[in-house]
Amino acid sequence: MSTSELYLNQNEIDELVSDLPNDTSIIYGDDGEEFGICPFISFYIFNDENEIDLLVNKIILIIDDFTKFIKDKPLKLFYKSSTSIWSNRVKSLEEISKEVKKTLDNELFCFYGATSADSNLQSARWAYSTMLSQASSYSYLKFTFSDKFYRNNKDLWNTFVIQALEILQPIQSYSGYEIGNTSQLSIISPEYETVERSFSDYFYGLDIDHPASMAFHSHYEAEEFKDLTILGAGLRTPTWCFLLSPYWIEQLGLTEQQIHSRLNDPRIEIIKLQNPSNNDKFSLWIRLGELSLYPVDKGVPELLMIANKLIKPIRCNHLKLNTLDAWDDDPNPRFDIENSPQWIARFDEESNWPQGNRIIDCAKRELSIQSLNVKAGEKCPQQGYWFTVAEENSRQYFKQGDIFPDVKSDWGDVYWQFDGEE
Repeated sequence: MSTSELYLNQNEIDELVSDLPNDTSIIYGDDGEEFGICPFISFYIFNDENEIDLLVNKIILIIDDFTKFIKDKPLKLFYKSSTSIWSNRVKSLEEISKEVKKTLDNELFCFYGATSADSNLQSARWAYSTMLSQASSYSYLKFTFSDKFYRNNKDLWNTFVIQALEILQPIQSYSGYEIGNTSQLSIISPEYETVERSFSDYFYGLDIDHPASMAFHSHYEAEEFKDLTILGAGLRTPTWCFLLSPYWIEQLGLTEQQIHSRLNDPRIEIIKLQNPSNNDKFSLWIRLGELSLYPVDKGVPELLMIANKLIKPIRCNHLKLNTLDAWDDDPNPRFDIENSPQWIARFDEESNWPQGNRIIDCAKRELSIQSLNVKAGEKCPQQGYWFTVAEENSRQYFKQGDIFPDVKSDWGDVYWQFDGEE
């Protein structure tokens, strides 16, 4: 990328913004370094050095399951941490496991990855990367997966994700759309970081996930020490799926029932995952409706505002969104110390992101929230099927004006939620 010229001009941006929501298979850019919008999922795992061999085995098992999905475009480049080289030599998972463990005998970190792309600097249809950490950093496992495959195999993919969450018990996890960078490992190219900043003005549903640089934490340090620019300090604003682990549920200070009540929309799915080592602890995997880019010109997405309001007390407001700082006189847009917090807070009521183009119908949104969540003892505002999380199998039909019945609950007030007319 030239330091004196724009990487993308406005005509290129406008054309891509118009085309990408309809075809996420598009890639664009210099030969071998093309970028595209890709679905991803990342798992951040809090482990110590005594657990590293077991974690390697778990990650290899999950990668094995992931590769069974790949039929259309096979993996063809593989990364070896000891040589820092990508090659086309196909390796068995047993070989990979031995290499990773051998590297970790002498190093604090070990990377491994694979991609279906022509180079590690090209957005892939399928890719994975992992960093095993024996220091003050989360280990991570990240996948890029085919959008078309997901649309045709949602149940299969969702089952895989839940199984991976149960095996890894991550402290954080995110899924959504991003500028596909899974195979770029510790440093994201300046071109990609420019595209991330440019497209953030056009898509609310575009996440920014740089696991190797975001994964550091201070959990081993004194209580008063925190690096506010890393995920160890808080959660990233979700754009589709995200995890509330036991640690962050405790930091949030809410009960399970209170979390359900605040995510009071039937389009939101919440899956409870029991902690295998402590029956009193659990994680919540939260899916915010359908996977979407949420173009800015369609308005601020309501579901993402609801989730943002929930996690705001534990949000990492100063998360560093770039791996390389811009050089002097670079005309290309980049995230920086000023606009990064604005992007993180883009779903706050008082936010104006993106500057001058924010669209939100507050009256419509308030009516929507009120009609979807009504306290027991009050009148039904809309005929149809309603349910309450305070009681299993509670879904039933109410006419407009009917009084919602109360249900015995240990969690306080009971609310009924609208679930459609059929």
